[in-house]
Amino acid sequence: MVLFFCLLSVVIGLYLSSFFSIVVCLTLNAIALCWVWQKILAIHPDSGVIILEHKQIRFENENVKIQGQITPKTIILNTSVWLHIKDFNKRQWLIISANSVNNQSYARLKRAALIAINGEEESK
Repeated sequence: MVLFFCLLSVVIGLYLSSFFSIVVCLTLNAIALCWVWQKILAIHPDSGVIILEHKQIRFENENVKIQGQITPKTIILNTSVWLHIKDFNKRQWLIISANSVNNQSYARLKRAALIAINGEEESK
C-alpha cells in the first residue's frame, strides 16, 4: 500500500510542473501514509491481552478492543498468526507475532486457529 503511494507520487511528480501541484501531491501522500500506518498499528499491536475460548477470541490493549469468532480465513505462518475475526457487524484482522508472546501462549493461539480453520472444513 505504501509502495503504491510512493510510486504514485513519483509518477505524478514527473508530470507535474508547478510547485503548488507537487506540494499538494506530497501532502496527500503524507496523509495517506499516516492513515496506512494507523491501520497497520491497529492490526499488529505490540502489547495486549488475549483471551481464547475455543473459536472465540478477545483482545484488548490501550488502543484496541477486538472480540469475536476466529474464521477459517485465518492464516498460520511460521512466525506469526494472522487472525481473521468476525464480530457481529464487522470483520477485521489481528496479527500476532511469535516473538511477542511466550512459546506456550503462541502454541495455544495456533491450536485455537487450527480448530477454527479445520472445524469449518470438517462441517462441509
